[in-house]
Amino acid sequence: MLPPDKVAVVTGASSGIGEAIARRLASEGLTVMAVARRADRLQVLERRDGRIVPHPADVTRRTDVAALADRVAREFGRCDVLVNSAGVPGSAFTGPDDLDDVVRTMQVNFMGGANCMAVLHDLLAASAPSHVINVASVAGKVGVGPAGYVASKRPRERTVPRWYRPVVVLRHLLPALYWRGIARVPRARGTR
Repeated sequence: MLPPDKVAVVTGASSGIGEAIARRLASEGLTVMAVARRADRLQVLERRDGRIVPHPADVTRRTDVAALADRVAREFGRCDVLVNSAGVPGSAFTGPDDLDDVVRTMQVNFMGGANCMAVLHDLLAASAPSHVINVASVAGKVGVGPAGYVASKRPRERTVPRWYRPVVVLRHLLPALYWRGIARVPRARGTR
């Protein structure tokens, strides 16, 4: 685990995996900038643990992410960990009327993480060795689930910008719960 004087930015911190990661990092002594669109949920986290600092933002908006990076730099002067956990499940892509949902799913699940990695790069580099953790999904690995979701999670697992390699340790998290569930999904048989 990281020493307690470290700073982590966790997106998608208002619920689910992002919330659990934010709470765990704070319990280990890290200062956590909790990022999500739902400010009320972030304030609840802050009341539970004073090491959690709420920052309402939409990771699909580069201006929101730039404001996040400015705040982290101004208040803490470093970013040791970035956890890209913001995500939406998306729905089935059954026809042209579903395109907006697919686009939104790609924007949040993939572009949100890419925005954060790009905009926070300088802080992460200055805090090296630092860590980026992308919360991916087994759905992206095996291609099971709504098309937009699957398409948005696959590149998140594969995103390792060349300019990150010298200074940042990049990790991808595939929650184990999905591995257990995916074993029960029937797969197509055939040859390649």
